[in-house]
Amino acid sequence: MVINETVKQVIEGSAFLTLVTVNADGTPHPIIAGKGETSGDEVIFGIYKMEQTQKNLLQNNQAWIVGSTRVEGPQGFRLRGTAAVRDKQLIFTATQADRLI
Repeated sequence: MVINETVKQVIEGSAFLTLVTVNADGTPHPIIAGKGETSGDEVIFGIYKMEQTQKNLLQNNQAWIVGSTRVEGPQGFRLRGTAAVRDKQLIFTATQADRLI
């Protein structure tokens, strides 16, 4: 399980999450994705615009999420995984979590 209880608290306690995908030319494309809801090792976002993000995911499904919170002291994580768009939602599946703070 990549998203344990500590990671879940940070993800769901973050005011905003940063979602990063990769453009066709290899440059990172970070966006403020808002709030995410966790379910197992998935983080689920509602899609509001995200046109470039969706386009990037069609070419390369690799993605990263960065989140932080001050709940129970400063904490932050970077999650690595894959993402896909399904039923008007962006579903990120974590494969690795790294503590940042």
